[in-house]
Amino acid sequence: MSTGADRRTALVTGGTSGIGRAIVEHLGRAGMNVAFTGRNSERGAEVAASVRGTFIRADASDRSQCDRSVDQALAALGGRIDLFVSNAALVFAAPLEQTPEPAFREVLEVNLTAAFRYSRACFETMRAQGGGSIVHIVSDAAIRGIHHIPAYSISKAGLLALSEALAAEGAPHGVRVNAICPGAVFPGVQSTIEGYDHHAEDASTWGPAPSGRHGKADDIAEAVLWLASGAAEHVSGATLRIDGAASAATRAIARA
Repeated sequence: MSTGADRRTALVTGGTSGIGRAIVEHLGRAGMNVAFTGRNSERGAEVAASVRGTFIRADASDRSQCDRSVDQALAALGGRIDLFVSNAALVFAAPLEQTPEPAFREVLEVNLTAAFRYSRACFETMRAQGGGSIVHIVSDAAIRGIHHIPAYSISKAGLLALSEALAAEGAPHGVRVNAICPGAVFPGVQSTIEGYDHHAEDASTWGPAPSGRHGKADDIAEAVLWLASGAAEHVSGATLRIDGAASAATRAIARA
């Protein structure tokens, strides 16, 4: 099935590893002209070479770098952004009572504030050009707060609200906005706050979903590709759970 992605442009944040890298690679293979951000220049150059895309070094915790990277993306993509994927994220594993306020603020800065700034800038561009698509990579943690990563859960709940609010604003202008809520994906969010490596999430403790496996980055990337396509032209304000029925099974257990 044709995705209609050829010759279109995309900006992806956090595109050098995990889910973000898979998204960049899938979009590139579909024929899109892709610019993507990240902090690791070596990995960025590797991904850019594989998709003939444009790597833009930017730290999502630095507002000036975020703003500048949108301008750089527009320059690289010929002045258009047809698709924006907000993927950059940090995780911080600790109970709230053991979460330092500076760490909490940085999680919010990267996972929510940076997503807001990027989304707002891309929304303005899309409205001016007559339309576009925004996809926020959220998390099942936004819907059911996960006790060992509460700061992450809180930030992702805010991102889900942002996605729905922007969908309502964008609809009259041809700007579609949707959220994807992955369950346990391996590899998923790999970054934590600098100096807090012992607060990274331990993926070895995850059990499989009812489907019998963990999610894969490719599962999420394929969904992004569909949401960006003409096949999803009437899909906006949606929240797509990709978790192998994990959330459904949790609800069933709770009702039992």
